[in-house]
Amino acid sequence: MTALRLSASQQAELAALGAAAWPREACALLVGGADGAVLAVTEIVPAANVATDPAREFELDPAVHIATLRKLRDEGGTNRIIGHWHSHPNGRDEPSAKDAAMVSDPGLVWLITAVHDGRALPLRAFQAVAAGEGFRFTPLMIRQD
Repeated sequence: MTALRLSASQQAELAALGAAAWPREACALLVGGADGAVLAVTEIVPAANVATDPAREFELDPAVHIATLRKLRDEGGTNRIIGHWHSHPNGRDEPSAKDAAMVSDPGLVWLITAVHDGRALPLRAFQAVAAGEGFRFTPLMIRQD
């Protein structure tokens, strides 16, 4: 994939989630599907950050993840979990070393918002790809349609 389609209202929703959680990391699942070479987000599913240190890391609430998988299965459509979003409070808008250590599924989108002093900065998108025995992140262009 080379791009991620995310509407202006979806971007605003994520910025609001990140600002509201500051100075902790916020997180959400991204649901959608492929539209040619573009991954399109059709739904954002906010989830509690259940990490032991939510100011420095995120862990999506597993109950939200499981409920989302069940909902998608029951709907029987083509949508799936295509990735996740999280915020970096007073951090950078790129995957951290902790993020890289968490990758378990190549191809997922990692959407990141840096939030400084409670103000969300523009989003950046990455895709985890297999590289040797580990993973690396490839930047994705964000398309707003």
